[in-house]
Amino acid sequence: MFLRRPDPNGRKLARWLLAPSVILIATVVLAPLLFAFFLSFQEAEPTVGGINMRFVGIANYVHHFARSDLFWPAVRVTVYFTVVSLAIELVLGIAIALVLNEKFAGRSFVRAIILLPWAVPTVVNARMWEWIFAGSEFGALNGLMKVLHVFPPTYDRVWLGFDVPLAGAPVLGPFLKWMGVTQALNMIILADTWKVTPLVVLLVLAGLQTIPDSLYEAATVDGAGFWRKLRHVTLPLLKPVLLVVLVLRTMELFRVFDIIYIIMQYSIRVLGVLTYEVGMKFLHFGSGAALSFLVALLILGLALIYIRLFYTDEGY
Repeated sequence: MFLRRPDPNGRKLARWLLAPSVILIATVVLAPLLFAFFLSFQEAEPTVGGINMRFVGIANYVHHFARSDLFWPAVRVTVYFTVVSLAIELVLGIAIALVLNEKFAGRSFVRAIILLPWAVPTVVNARMWEWIFAGSEFGALNGLMKVLHVFPPTYDRVWLGFDVPLAGAPVLGPFLKWMGVTQALNMIILADTWKVTPLVVLLVLAGLQTIPDSLYEAATVDGAGFWRKLRHVTLPLLKPVLLVVLVLRTMELFRVFDIIYIIMQYSIRVLGVLTYEVGMKFLHFGSGAALSFLVALLILGLALIYIRLFYTDEGY
């Protein structure tokens, strides 16, 4: 008869309970990630019955960095999409959260319905805005402009066109053209911002709830107005929340794929669309895998910059 060693802390039981989750994560997440990293160093293309692979080292990475005429234009478009979307979402999110943090009749109802756009599936959101931006008499936005007598009855504007905004401006026009900015890209930014801004509002509002009213009362006694309170009280104490918002939204925006692909297919090549095009359309698995890891490294670099800017010894 064997004596079992006592386990007062329950560590063995904890290991057994965690084992299924660890195995599932290793199978679903870790194994494909390691295989994709392995593919990034191969020239891999599908063949009958498998994948034909030939080791090429860092040639895939060098190709995107040094020789590709698609990678850097895609980076510029993605950077524009990310920066403009983040700026709009932060400004609107903070402004709406400040309003919802005040007491007024029906505040609970407004807080509930403002989350509805965030609950709309991305595919549904993309198809909805595709119909809104349709450049015909059936487009909802064109119809609204005609009802408001902004457009004449016979005029239908192409909202998803490829003309460069402010193309005639001396410096800004050439810069926007170099960045790859088009009217269609700006319209998609509008569509994506409409859906995701409620999430930013929710996170910022949660942060506002943690700020004591006594700080605002003390600032009022010192003669501080709204803008001074916002600058010296609200925004400094919202640093942890803003860090979460910036990292989370940068990750999502920098790898955006679905809404752009659904509306514009391959016409707007952000990094997510380019990765899918290289890896799944042209079936260059190795090059596509390398491109995906380059996107991940860019996101990691931006996240480290955010942490550096917003981190303080107080834990913010």
